[in-house]
Amino acid sequence: MNRVMVLIIHDRAIDEEVGDLLSALDLQYYTKWKDVVGVGEKDPHLGDHVWPGLNNVTMVVVEEGKEEKLMKSVKALQAAFPSVGLRAFVVPVLDAV
Repeated sequence: MNRVMVLIIHDRAIDEEVGDLLSALDLQYYTKWKDVVGVGEKDPHLGDHVWPGLNNVTMVVVEEGKEEKLMKSVKALQAAFPSVGLRAFVVPVLDAV
């Protein structure tokens, strides 16, 4: 069984919506990093007084082929929140223990 990892990097402001997205797809297993700093195409999120925003990162591992539905849902969420930072990346899982 081949698997892929989907990393969803998103503004904390839409954390609940990302959780709802996972629930709607019956993806109950994930790992989340909270209060992550970074600079992307939107405003920097550095957690300081100049750039106070922060991101979260949600990692989901799914069977290869099932990531398509997840990525489609992320794109729909991007369309619903165009001014909020939201990106997703699909990475092959070569091995795991």
